[in-house]
Amino acid sequence: MMVKLPLPDARSRVIEAAERLFVARGYSAVTLRDIAQEIGIRHASLYYHFPHGKEELYVEVTAQRVQRYAEGLRQAILGVDGEHQRGEKNVESSLWQARLRAAGNWMLEQPSMHFGRLMQSDMPAISESAAEQLRVIIFSALMQPLEAIFREALGNDPLRRERSVTYAGMFFSLIEGIDNLPAHYVQGSKHELVDIMLDVFVNGLAN
Repeated sequence: MMVKLPLPDARSRVIEAAERLFVARGYSAVTLRDIAQEIGIRHASLYYHFPHGKEELYVEVTAQRVQRYAEGLRQAILGVDGEHQRGEKNVESSLWQARLRAAGNWMLEQPSMHFGRLMQSDMPAISESAAEQLRVIIFSALMQPLEAIFREALGNDPLRRERSVTYAGMFFSLIEGIDNLPAHYVQGSKHELVDIMLDVFVNGLAN
């Protein structure tokens, strides 16, 4: 039996249900009917909140998800800055290394963003205007904070600093790759793999 949700609560429940399904299955594998059935409302009721249909809902869900993730990432990086300012122990003398380590470890503790699927499968399935809207949000929310760390690490060399965006994307992708590794492939912990990955970055950037 379909139920009628109170209007103030209906939109948030639609977004929550849509997020669960989009994260689990990806954009193309989810229909508006799936979302409606998830919360027990009529399929047509979704158009009251999202007149332009599934694509509009997907962009809203993904934008909110990215912004929440970005705020957590920002707090993880700021936490290191606070420790560094207080002179607490176990904070590297190189602040940018400590920031990357904190960012990587925090990212491992979060539900996967499925960034590869988002970029390679979901975004090509929506309109170019909607995809561009999400690319701008993702870049400003996720790539820029990491890019700023790499720009600091790369110093004043303009040619090397031009690669900071590439390094930020590589870092994000490598963390997601570590997170997706089956447990039997991991010697030690996934957090230890972050340290190994950072050693590669540090040695490469230092030479």
